[in-house]
Amino acid sequence: MLILTKTAGVFFKPSKRKVYEFLRSFNFHPGTLFLHKIVLGIETSCDDTAAAVVDETGNVLGEAIHSQTEVHLKTGGIVPPAAQQLHRENIQRIVQEALSASGVSPSDLSAIATTIKPGLALSLGVGLSFSLQLVGQLKKPFIPIHHMEAHALTIRLTNKVEFPFLVLLISGGHCLLALVQGVSDFLLLGKSLDIAPGDMLDKVARRLSLIKHPECSTMSGG
Repeated sequence: MLILTKTAGVFFKPSKRKVYEFLRSFNFHPGTLFLHKIVLGIETSCDDTAAAVVDETGNVLGEAIHSQTEVHLKTGGIVPPAAQQLHRENIQRIVQEALSASGVSPSDLSAIATTIKPGLALSLGVGLSFSLQLVGQLKKPFIPIHHMEAHALTIRLTNKVEFPFLVLLISGGHCLLALVQGVSDFLLLGKSLDIAPGDMLDKVARRLSLIKHPECSTMSGG
């Protein structure tokens, strides 16, 4: 696990141009065969730092998560710079814990998959930056993940759901109704136009001072 400690020690902030060039250099296609087919997934699209090691059959071999809920409760909603800092402070530990729980060595991974969009830009940048360094050190394929596509397909990890199926996603400002016809084949039927439902409910909760009520003191408005 020394490689993770080394990665965190030289944590960097790539420019947008370098990130885009890096992503364009990868031509990943669904169905690509890997020798071991064990993937490390990293997620930092909003306020939780999460990682998991998953095999080709969908079994979660190990996972870890750091929730920021307690911190954001104090401000009545998610503050992007605060979320970014918390991701930076916890991402190395979370990835380490997921790998340790799985019993899989970093060198035995087939690929590293990371959420790159959509989401909070500051939060996404932390996960992407960490992943790019890990990919470079381990010389593993990189799989850029679309946040909403991942949400839509997660049901297939726990249930035998065949294509096509209808999905309603309520996630931040990216709420949508879509027909899922394949792993990368989505027919968008409708989406939110202006404000995220969760953000709207956070604002209502602040106006009503719901945090002062005992039954609401441990929950955000959203």
